[in-house]
Amino acid sequence: MLDKEAKLAEMDRAAAAAKDELEANLDQWSARDLIAWWAGRYMSAGHKRLGRVLVALSKKSQS
Repeated sequence: MLDKEAKLAEMDRAAAAAKDELEANLDQWSARDLIAWWAGRYMSAGHKRLGRVLVALSKKSQS
């Protein structure tokens, strides 16, 4: 099993990849697509990281 730091780094990479995918598809996706995106990513990236992705995108769209 990976040590804690390696596991966290792996989760950070998974969240970055999930963010890239979401940003690339945001204008085309429905709410169902977003649900599928979350379901497919939360085990590798974690709920907190995915939540941070959504919050960052909401702040970015408000600017």
